[in-house]
Amino acid sequence: MKTIALLARKGGAGKTTLAVHMGVLAEATGQRVLFFDLDPQRSLALWWHSRAADTPPLIETDARRLPELLREAASEGYDVAVVDTPPAVTFDTAQVASIADLVLIPLRPSILDIYSVEGTATVVKAARTRALLVLNACLAPTIGGESATTREARTALASMDLPVAEASLSQRLDFTRALNSGEAVTEFAPASRAATEMQRLWREVQKEITWLEKQPA
Repeated sequence: MKTIALLARKGGAGKTTLAVHMGVLAEATGQRVLFFDLDPQRSLALWWHSRAADTPPLIETDARRLPELLREAASEGYDVAVVDTPPAVTFDTAQVASIADLVLIPLRPSILDIYSVEGTATVVKAARTRALLVLNACLAPTIGGESATTREARTALASMDLPVAEASLSQRLDFTRALNSGEAVTEFAPASRAATEMQRLWREVQKEITWLEKQPA
C-alpha cells in the first residue's frame, strides 16, 4: 500500500481539494482507497459525509494512531491511503511526512504562499520523502500558456529543491461546485477544464507511485 499525504503550513492552499481528487481518481483506476482525516477542521470528513457514494471510505484520527491504522489498512488489502493533515508544520505533520510514500504540497502562486511553503519543504526534505509542489488556484492559462504569475511562481520555487508538478490547477468554479455536491470534479463535470487539469495532475502522481512500487522493499 502507498500513502499519499497532503501537507501545507498555510490554510486555504488546497490540501483537502487535492486529497479528495487523488482518492477518487485512484479509486477510478480500480484501486482500493482509504481516506484519513487528521485535520481538526474536518474538511475532508465534512465533504465525505455529504457524499452519496460510500467509497472511498474515511477514518477520522490523529497522527499518533496513523501508523497503526495504515498497517491495518495494508493488511486488509487497501492499495492507496490518502491523508489530509492540519494546516501547520508541527511534530505531528513531520511524523506524517516521515511515514508517507509521497507528499503533495499545494500552494497558491503568491509570494506569501511561497514564503510559507519553506517550512513544509524543510520538513519533507528532512524526512527524505518524495514530494511534489502543486500550484493551485492559479489564473487560468491562455493561448500562450500559463499566466505570468504562475510562471513567476515556478521560477521562485526553483530554490526549494523540490520538484514542481507540471500540471497546475486553475481557480475554477467547478471545483467548488463539485465539492459542495460531495463529489470530485471528475464525477461532477467530467468534460470540464477543471477535470482535465486534475487528471493531468493525477497522471503525474501515478508516475510517482509507479516509481515507488518499483523500488526494492
